[in-house]
Amino acid sequence: MRTFTLKARDLTHALAALKRRCVAAESTDYARKVIADINGKGGVGKSSLAAAMAAALAAVGKVVLLVELDPQGNNAEDLGFLDTPLNDNGQAQVDAILNGKPLVPTGEVRPNLFVVPGGPLVEQVVEELYVQRRLCSGASDPLVQDAWMGVYAAALEPLRDEFDLILFDIAPGYETLQLAGLAAADMALIPAKSDPSSRKGLRAVASRFMLARRHNPVLMLLGVVLFGVNASATKVEQKIREHLGQDLGGIAPVFSQAIRHVEAAAVACRARGKVPAELRDAEPDPELSPAVLKSIKALAQDYEALTYQVLKAIVEANQGVVAK
Repeated sequence: MRTFTLKARDLTHALAALKRRCVAAESTDYARKVIADINGKGGVGKSSLAAAMAAALAAVGKVVLLVELDPQGNNAEDLGFLDTPLNDNGQAQVDAILNGKPLVPTGEVRPNLFVVPGGPLVEQVVEELYVQRRLCSGASDPLVQDAWMGVYAAALEPLRDEFDLILFDIAPGYETLQLAGLAAADMALIPAKSDPSSRKGLRAVASRFMLARRHNPVLMLLGVVLFGVNASATKVEQKIREHLGQDLGGIAPVFSQAIRHVEAAAVACRARGKVPAELRDAEPDPELSPAVLKSIKALAQDYEALTYQVLKAIVEANQGVVAK
């Protein structure tokens, strides 16, 4: 039987990045701009939210970087660059995290919107993070034990000043990837549905959030986005909000703007590689029924209203209105 020896990487740069996160928490002029879009469960609208919000932010003049920490690579579908040179299936992340190269966006998919795509190659990053976590676990210093968590923080630092906002779309099923993403983020945005498994996923993220904050005290919970609701069921929605608030123990708000459930509209948008606002504003597609077009318009309004609420929350966070 063949045996393999796990190889420890030089994590000096990652460790230094975590230390700088702690220093940033003491700064009075540090600007939060990196958002982790995250839940512990799939199917809660995470990638749809990331793509729609990134496009909406870019449309109002923000220079945005969308980084997909997810082997599924859904952003390429949602933004219509799946079969283009911009889709590297995660190679830029492999180059930066595993090969020590600078993290370089593959290009501009919309005016002001740049991407670092996800895809199957991100699995290599996941595997390496698990290896490094195991190898670091024997260190006596807790910070050194968790040095592997700083790899994305280190990779992102040279890019921070180039963008107004940076959005991480983080896969639900990988604890190490979520912790590394949270360690690099300033704020966490959690999309959630009302079903018990979605709420369980939210609680899992809350636990990982607290782990990441040990070395990234800048990190704060920006809020929860209620996803997939029936727009007419206001009493049910209010009860869901109460449950989500209880799950988080009151440490983060549930945004008043929810994203409604309109499956046909969501499918039509992804199939065409456009977010709802783009499909609403385009020439009418004869293949889409008036009912679906109406749903797309309503969905676009949901995302745009939510984007403004998120922008307001970010401004308040940077003014110290929202507690750390």
